[in-house]
Amino acid sequence: MTDDIESVSEVFIETLLGLGFIALTLWLNRSMHTFIQVASAILFCENFTSLFLLPVMFWATVAEDWLGYGILLLIIFWNWALIGAVFKKILSINVFAGLVMSLFYMLFSFGGGFAVNSLLTG
Repeated sequence: MTDDIESVSEVFIETLLGLGFIALTLWLNRSMHTFIQVASAILFCENFTSLFLLPVMFWATVAEDWLGYGILLLIIFWNWALIGAVFKKILSINVFAGLVMSLFYMLFSFGGGFAVNSLLTG
């Protein structure tokens, strides 16, 4: 990402796709009345872990040390587990299913956001 507009548009698309995934999941589960709580919880988890992720990401890319990349991976797994716990609680499913839902959420929002933004901006 070299352009500020491209960066902002990708974050906007990722947020919309993430909220859409949450809405679709809750709609299929017939629990749309919890959309605000679930969306707030998931977005808070992502923003909270990003507070730790950004300095570690800077450190890992500058130092190019295996420890930095290990901590980076640990924070990403922590984010995955937090979102999985939210899905587990709201959908009343087991831990493994919550982690699978969390994985699909992350792939859909981040991967989909990157793909859609690449198609739009070229």
